[in-house]
Amino acid sequence: MHTHTRRTLLSASILAAGSGLLGACSGSGSSSEPGPRSGATDGPGATGRRFVPKGPKGYVNPSDPEVLAAERQRGAGAVRKYRFTAAETSLDLGGRTIRTWAYDDVAPGPVVRVTKGDVLDLTLANHLPVPTTLHSHGVRLRCDMDGVPGLTQEGIKPGAEFSYRFAVSHPGTYLLHSHEGMQPDRGLYAPLIVDDPREPLKYDKEWIVV
Repeated sequence: MHTHTRRTLLSASILAAGSGLLGACSGSGSSSEPGPRSGATDGPGATGRRFVPKGPKGYVNPSDPEVLAAERQRGAGAVRKYRFTAAETSLDLGGRTIRTWAYDDVAPGPVVRVTKGDVLDLTLANHLPVPTTLHSHGVRLRCDMDGVPGLTQEGIKPGAEFSYRFAVSHPGTYLLHSHEGMQPDRGLYAPLIVDDPREPLKYDKEWIVV
C-alpha cells in the first residue's frame, strides 16, 4: 500500500505542469505563417533539425490551427528582416579596451525597430565557441520562438544559425538577449522598439537607454 504525502502530491503537480508546458511547445511551424521555417542550421543555407519537446498527446502544438489563427490576429503586416552575428570582439569602455562577446561588434547590439503588426524575421548566426540563443524579453509571441534553450529550442551550436520569425502585436520598448548563462553580461543584448502607428505624440529627440 502506497501512502501519499504532501511532498509526493506536490512533486506530481510540478511534473504535470512541466509536461503541459512542454506539450504546448511541441511540433513545428508552417512556412506560410509567422514562425520557424528552417530552424537551427549547421551553416548558412543548411537545413537542421529543430528542437521538438515531447509532451502528452492532445496539447496544442505551434503548427496547430489555433496557434496559426492567433498569429494572424497578432498581425500579418510587412516582414522586417534583421541579421545578428554573435562573436568575440574588442570593445572600448571609456578608454579601456576589453575582449568580450557582442552582436555585430557593438554593445548594446544594433537597434531592431518594427511597427505593431509587422512580422519580425531575425536570423542569429553563432560565431561563438559555445551555444547561444536569442530571447525577446517581454514580447508576446509563439513559444517555439522564445529562445529558451532546453525548453523551446536547442541552443544554436557554434557555426550554426537560427531564424526567429514571429508577429509583433504590442507596441513598446523591449530587450533582446541571450538566454544562455551569463552571456548577456558579456554584451549579448540589444533593444527592440515596436512603434505604435497610432501614436499621437511627437518628440524633438529620442534616446534609447539600455
